[in-house]
This record gives sequence, C-alpha cells and structure tokens, in this order.
Amino acid sequence: MTEAAAAVSGQSPNLERLDAVLAKLPRPTPLRGMVQTARAGVLATARDPGPAIAAVEDALRLLPDDPRPKLVAAYIFTFSGAPQRAADLWMQASRESPDFARESGRHEMEALVGRLRDVGDRARADRLRSRLGEIGFSSALAPERSAAALARTREAMRDKLEPQALASVTAISDPDDLLTLYLDRRYEVLWPRIAEWADPDLNGQSQRYLEELRSEWTAGDNFETAVPYTRALASMDAFDAVIGLFLPMFDRLDPERNNDGIEYLAPVVARSLSRLGRSSDARALLARAEAVMPPDDMGNALNFEGAYLTLAYNEADWPQVIARADAFLIRAKALGGNVNRSATLSVLSKRACAAWRLGRTDEAQQAMAEVLLAQATIPSAALELHLCRGDAAAARALIVARLDDEATRGMALRFVQPVLDKVLTPMERLQKPVAREVRTASEVVVAANRVGRVLLQPIAATLPKSFDPFRSSPRAKPISPGEA
Repeated sequence: MTEAAAAVSGQSPNLERLDAVLAKLPRPTPLRGMVQTARAGVLATARDPGPAIAAVEDALRLLPDDPRPKLVAAYIFTFSGAPQRAADLWMQASRESPDFARESGRHEMEALVGRLRDVGDRARADRLRSRLGEIGFSSALAPERSAAALARTREAMRDKLEPQALASVTAISDPDDLLTLYLDRRYEVLWPRIAEWADPDLNGQSQRYLEELRSEWTAGDNFETAVPYTRALASMDAFDAVIGLFLPMFDRLDPERNNDGIEYLAPVVARSLSRLGRSSDARALLARAEAVMPPDDMGNALNFEGAYLTLAYNEADWPQVIARADAFLIRAKALGGNVNRSATLSVLSKRACAAWRLGRTDEAQQAMAEVLLAQATIPSAALELHLCRGDAAAARALIVARLDDEATRGMALRFVQPVLDKVLTPMERLQKPVAREVRTASEVVVAANRVGRVLLQPIAATLPKSFDPFRSSPRAKPISPGEA
C-alpha cells in the first residue's frame, strides 16, 4: 500500500502507468478510484478539460462515498462550463467532510459563485455561499464572510423565516451587501433593522467595515488582504489613500516570492493612478506587476489584459480599446473555461462600443449581437454598450425588463440610485447625460418603486468623515528592538 500511495501522489506518468495496470483487473477497485482522483487533479491544469473530466467521472463512480473525488470534480466542472454540477458536488462533499471542503481554494470558490451567477442561478450561488459560512471556510476574508451572511439572509427570506433573517442582518459587514437588501421590496421587513444597525445612510456600517478591512490587511500585510481594502477605498473615490497605502507594496515584487493577489491589486491601484491623471504611471505599474506572474497561471494574468483595456476605455482611446480587447479575447479563447463569461462579455461590449464610435458599424455588429443575446443573465455588459452608443431608449427598456426579473433586479435597482457629482473620466463624461436620462425617466422610476425604492441620497459613496485610512497601516518590515 505504501508504493501505491507514493504513486498516487506522484506525477502524471506514474499515475498513467498505475491506472493502466489497475484498469486490467477483472473488477474495479477503490484504489483505482484514488488513482483516477489524483490523475484528474493533475490533468485539471491542462487546457483541454476532456481527459480530466473522464478521469474524475471514473473516480466518482468508483468512490461514491468519498468526498475527495467530488471536490476535485467541483474544481474541474467549475472551469469546464458546468458550474451547477460543480456546486452540487461541492455541497455533497461539504456534508460528507466539512474539514476537506473547508480547505477549498478561495479563487476556486469565488469563480464558482461567479459562474453560477453568469448562468442566472443565484439561488444555488446563495446556497453555496451560505454553506461556506456554515463550515467556517478557512480562506474567507471579510468580503466572503459578509457574502455568506447575505446568502443566509436571502435563503431565510425565501423560506419565509423572518426571525432568522432579522438575526443574520448584523453579520452582513459589507455595506454594499446590505444595500442589496435595503433597496429591494422583497426584503422590506428587514429595512428598519438595517437602518437601526447600520444607520439609515449605512454610514455607521461603512465605518465598521473599513476598520475590519484595514485590520485584516494590517495583520496579513500581503497582496491578498490588501485587495478588499483597496477596492473599498477606490469605490469611495479615495484614490489618494489607495496610492499612498498600496503603491509602495509593489516595491516588494520578487518572482521568487509568493505574489498571490497581485493580479487583483495592481489593476485597482492602476485605475486610481489614472483617475488622478497619472496614466503613464498606471501602465508602468501594470507592466512591473505583470512581469512577476508565472508563465502558465491558468488565466490570472488575463487580469492585466483587462486592466490595460479598462484604462484605454476610461480614456475613450478607441483604437487602443480595440487592440487591447483583441489581445484579451485571443488569450481568453485559448484559456477556455478558465475565463468568466461575464468578463468576456464586458470586453466584447467595450470592443463593440469602440468600433461603433470609430464608425466601424459592421465590425461592431457581431460583438453587439453576442452581448445583447446574454442580457437576460448578464445585463451589465448590454447596459454599458447602450450608454456608450447614447441609446437611451434601449437602456430604459433594459432597466425596466431587469427590474421585472428577480434574478437581475439588484443590478437594475442599483443603477437607478442617485450618484455623486465627481471628477469624471472621459468615458464617464460621455455616458453621464445618457445615464441620467435613463435613471430619471418616468417609466424607470415607476418600475423601480414598484419592486424597490429610490433613495434620496447616494449611499456609502464617500469615506466616513471619522475614518482615517492611513492609521495603523502595516510597516514594510518589523520594528527592531529600540527602533522608534
């Protein structure tokens, strides 16, 4: 058994030889199930998912009561276009062994939730999020813990368990998650509790959440813990804080070190630099960060292609948008299921916008058709395209239709909320009059108030006045004894 265990943990050639021997036995054995599980895990990193799927199907058949093949299968199916089956298998495994399920990768679980949403299965996404919270998901940071609490709350409301929903509201730390409930009449019974807990403008909860994010970053002092804090600050237009706190972190870049999370942090810092007129610095930062990414990273480096594209799009640099979009789409095609459908559609939307703005309407048509075909499940890409083209009528129709659909209502209700006047990018200046026309159209307002509400003021749009993002920031190195 020692030799078999060593072979199972070995590389693919050993596994292939052992599997070939076991396959000749007159009856299938659990040992072959273990080998096929290991083979599937090795094959999962290949571009073609077919062999990995075949191996894991064998493992599931040979080890029906073992959670390990199910967890490997969940990973494989997440990135091969079957997120619902992936979620069901992961849920089964989490019941058979919460300890094993608790060790699932953070990137994998976020990808699975995202893909469930891409296919419109928000109920499954909520069940998965809720289960992650129940088992104490070991990789969860503040945003995931908050998302799990939001999922529990929505599940309780679906099951008409209002006391449980009311009790779980205070576990939702992200004000953006609270806003999901605070705008939608399906959750109207929770509104007084939310206002009491978080303040009517959610400002109290914004303060607490920022402190939680800052604390996690201070404790971890790494790229992964920096990402949620950076995103929160950037969402409140605190660009000086983003640059002051997080740009120095890139002085630590080293290909030999663990740089996990850099592919998510660098784009946010780059956008903040760009917003303050430092576009060349933004691109230089992306280049520095991209240089330390491993050559075969299963698609994470695609975040840099997306970041360059976003910079060009915000600057309304149409030729560069097309060039960057094409580079993204070529790499995305090679990566197949490793790329979110919503990400691809967002890129197609930007490319169609740029082609249309350059008068290349025939070229824009194919991308436009693909974006509009998916608008029932991924409406944000279609809305972006309508605003770019100045098509207020199409945007109004889209928002009204999405308000009527429970699966996409949250996105539409957020769009109709008041926004702050702020320093705008060239792209935002182009879109702003159209967005205002759509947001204030009578049919849109009526539809929004029928299923939710339009608040009087922007919510959680700026830093709370009492919050200092620079307090308790991590030091670049530990304090030596006697050091001031």
